Amino acid sequence: MAAASLLGAGLGLTPAAAAAPPAGTPSAASSAGQDAITPVTASTTTVPVPVRGTDGRTHLAYELTVVNESTLPATLTGVTVQDRDGHRTLLKLTGDALGAHFRPSGSAPGTKPTDQLSPGRQGRVWIDAVVPAGISFPLRLGHQVSVTYPKAVGIIPEQVTESVANLTVPDRHPVVLRPPLGGAGWLDGNGCCDQVTPHRGAGSPLNGSTYFAERLAIDFVRLGADDRLRTGAVDKVSSYPYYGVPVTAAADGEIVSVVDGLPDSTPGESPANLPLSDYAGNHVVERLPGGEYVLYAHLAPGSTGGRVRPGQKVTAGTRIGQLGNSGNSDAPHLHFQVMNGPDPLASDGLPFVFSSMSLQGGLQGSVDSLFSGKPARISPAPADRADADEEMPLYLDQVAFPANG
Repeated sequence: MAAASLLGAGLGLTPAAAAAPPAGTPSAASSAGQDAITPVTASTTTVPVPVRGTDGRTHLAYELTVVNESTLPATLTGVTVQDRDGHRTLLKLTGDALGAHFRPSGSAPGTKPTDQLSPGRQGRVWIDAVVPAGISFPLRLGHQVSVTYPKAVGIIPEQVTESVANLTVPDRHPVVLRPPLGGAGWLDGNGCCDQVTPHRGAGSPLNGSTYFAERLAIDFVRLGADDRLRTGAVDKVSSYPYYGVPVTAAADGEIVSVVDGLPDSTPGESPANLPLSDYAGNHVVERLPGGEYVLYAHLAPGSTGGRVRPGQKVTAGTRIGQLGNSGNSDAPHLHFQVMNGPDPLASDGLPFVFSSMSLQGGLQGSVDSLFSGKPARISPAPADRADADEEMPLYLDQVAFPANG
């Protein structure tokens, strides 16, 4: 087959390539000895690790990269994740749900959702597939991507449903950690999974590759007994009663890097023109025995100095710093993530669970509303969900940890 017969000729968009199939004819799934046209190609960014969330369900969090290889604009109309063995649908995104989980590369977060990919452009679909109880691992997943084009041309029909990006999820388990904070009232203000939060949607193009270090990261803020985030002026760290609380090691391990001495940022506003090296602010990176790395970021100035140093072995519960507002932070919080490398940005995020935790409830409304100083609206957790040991907090959950130290 000549190299120009498909890609070189624009995927068959020249009149001589082939007779156009009837409009609306879906592409056939590839079978033995038979190829299927997939004008939008797809690949997964990682092999997900199953993790149990505070909703009692098992989540698979990853991203699907899609590329429009044709010379016509493609409109995504649906993305489905299926259990290939049990033929069960684990996730189906259409309409507004697809728009909320799909973003063409180069479009800024928060811009109006779109379902279009221009010729040659790539985009990503953020996947949170929920695995029903009773399904065992390894689990074979399949993805279906439905696309429409302005017209049928050559071998590309007007509507295409592609079977792409088959994936096997092995029987792996997330790392079990001790909570790095103590006490009640801790809110997951920016995390995983079913909404594309700033953490969940962050992709960092670094050193020639794209990394998803914040895929499952959590920003922990604390609500007081009156359900308020702050008690004074929004721009003073002293207005946030949890500022300066101890942060402790989440597991036995070895400290690999420490940054200290950066100033706190001003609460209530986003820092501008930070160098990449300052994004995590004052922070500590710890290597765990299993090869995972834990990042404790935005610590208070001077709080790590003299406590921990690179090469130091620590045990779970060792105090490593204090919660602060340094680096890329608009309110005091602990940014906490587990990753597959020591770089806070140039690594990929991994799931984790806490050994001991209770679910208090969930925030009703937006995190931004907390800056008003008014009490947050917290819906209580269902009685059967209060015990959340060995689970991962989900976005907007409020949790309580055992006393720290």
